[in-house]
Amino acid sequence: MKKLVAFAVSVAAAFAASGERTLTIGEYADEVRGRVVEKISEALAGAGRVAEVSGVVTFAADGRFFLQKDDDGLKVLASGTLPKAGDVVTVEGSPSLEGGRIVFVAAKWHRTGSAPLPAPRPVSLDELIYVGGRKKDVNWLRVALAGRVIGVTENGFAINVGGVPVNVMTDDAPDFLSDADLTHPKVTVKGVVELMLDQSALIGRSNYVMGVKINVAASGDMTLVPDLAYLARRRSRLVTAISLVAVVALAVALLAVAVIVVRQRRRLFRSRTIIAERRRMADDLHDTIEQHLVGAGMLLKLNRIQEAQDVLVRAKREIRDVVWGLKNDDMMRLSPAELLHRLAHDETAKGICRVEARIEGLPPKMDAASMRDLSLIVREAIGNAVKHGGARKVAISSDAAGEGGWLLRIANDGTPFDPDTAPGAKEGHFGLEGMRQRARRLGATVSFARRKGGMVLELSRPASPAK
Repeated sequence: MKKLVAFAVSVAAAFAASGERTLTIGEYADEVRGRVVEKISEALAGAGRVAEVSGVVTFAADGRFFLQKDDDGLKVLASGTLPKAGDVVTVEGSPSLEGGRIVFVAAKWHRTGSAPLPAPRPVSLDELIYVGGRKKDVNWLRVALAGRVIGVTENGFAINVGGVPVNVMTDDAPDFLSDADLTHPKVTVKGVVELMLDQSALIGRSNYVMGVKINVAASGDMTLVPDLAYLARRRSRLVTAISLVAVVALAVALLAVAVIVVRQRRRLFRSRTIIAERRRMADDLHDTIEQHLVGAGMLLKLNRIQEAQDVLVRAKREIRDVVWGLKNDDMMRLSPAELLHRLAHDETAKGICRVEARIEGLPPKMDAASMRDLSLIVREAIGNAVKHGGARKVAISSDAAGEGGWLLRIANDGTPFDPDTAPGAKEGHFGLEGMRQRARRLGATVSFARRKGGMVLELSRPASPAK
């Protein structure tokens, strides 16, 4: 081999010396390398020397087998029937060139016996990536490698050995590699290693390996390595993933429950709102429309047509306000005192009874809803006094009752009645109950008292508590 390399170098030097054109460094190297390969191939083909080699077959498949004798290995190219791993054979043939190595082309071979396969040799990382030097390399020897599976290939799978990818060539992959693309297990493999070299290896231009293959004969030569730390990490990731899924599922469930609760509350709120609105309309119809109709009826009995017509017009406006929930614009502009004075004037104008008002101590302003409740309580009280008590005179008076408090009295000269025995909602009479509900909305209470020659209604709002 040394003579061949020396011959190739001399040929390269002669070629370079005779060149007539200027070459780049890369072109120069490629042409030298190509001429060396050509001359070595010619030398091997022309040697005509037939040799015999022998050893233990360590792997055989696809027109090739490997021989090993002690720490020496050889790749043999053959056609036809191949020997089996463990056969001791003698091969007759000649050398040839493959990549950066001299291989042996078999003309014939014969089996001389059998022997155990050589013990697999542990391999360092440097031996996988670097050849040459004084130390004999591991190419074509039976070795043992340990690494983590990084993917499954058409001809086997790939493992990562200390950062070096190694293709494991096998037709008999074990079951635990079925999901190797997902689990990435750690394995040990035993087989014949092939270091794939460049042609540069012939002249020592490059001593680095281009790729690594290991040929494995049986699934028994591939073993799963326990990897507790890796399994713990995978288990932790799995637990995290399950927890995340559980949290997401719980969040979705809580969101669904929240949606259901919100919808139920909306339906309940809508139902309560509808009921409250119906009650308001019922109260308003009773407290306003009925009173107007009663007043109009009494005016008609007195043949006061024009005045009855005016009352019916106001009743129409009140019906509109009740149905549409409109707020009386006048109430937004007037103070409570002004409102009660106007109400007294309007009731007196009907000519059925005389209403007088002396208003003091009421707040200067109330919101529209409170103004409406206040006016309807007063109207109901006047209407009841006229309709049920036959009153001809009503007096409205008010006084302050502490900070934020007030007392409103509505006295009449009609026939007294007992509020505890008076007809109520069960008998279809909603007047007293309506006044109590409106009083609660005002933060006040309603009470009734008999007096000589009539009745007194008191609407009392207590003073605000001291801060």
